[in-house]
Amino acid sequence: MERTDQIVTRDKERTRRAILDAAEQMFAEHGSKASLAAIAKAAGVTQGGLRHHFPTREALLYAVVEHSIERMWAEIHAHVDLSENRPGKLLRGYIRALTGDSQYLATVLDPAGLSAALGNVSGLDELYARDAENLKAALVADGVEYARALVIQHAAEGLAVARSSPYLTDEDLALARAELLAMTEVE
Repeated sequence: MERTDQIVTRDKERTRRAILDAAEQMFAEHGSKASLAAIAKAAGVTQGGLRHHFPTREALLYAVVEHSIERMWAEIHAHVDLSENRPGKLLRGYIRALTGDSQYLATVLDPAGLSAALGNVSGLDELYARDAENLKAALVADGVEYARALVIQHAAEGLAVARSSPYLTDEDLALARAELLAMTEVE
């Protein structure tokens, strides 16, 4: 009996994750116009299955934003070079993830952009405030002077937005990325 419960639980988790991944992609492509029917189809579930996990559209929207924040953190941590035993390790991972090394961040909107595409969803302000506090705490603990880290953080975010525009060539992105990485080095 335990084994069946474990399989059912894993299937529920997998289904929930499939719905969130599909919804995230559909919202990134179509904004608030993405229908629940299209999301269910993309996830390979019925609309009833989608509603079992997310009883309201608002619940799904909130979960998608929360999921995208978690994935963004995972991407940042995946781009931290653990061999760099000096201050700024997390900040360098942040720069790498946002300026080209992350396929996920290159193809899916960041949480703030997703929120803008979806409109006002109850509870997102608190979710973003918690994430902002977590990011600030992580940057403060990273060992680079906070004012410098703040400038680098927002410069990396600006490059992430501009990299899909005609205003930033691949060469310019590489040049700016190298400069930001150099700025993380504490003298």
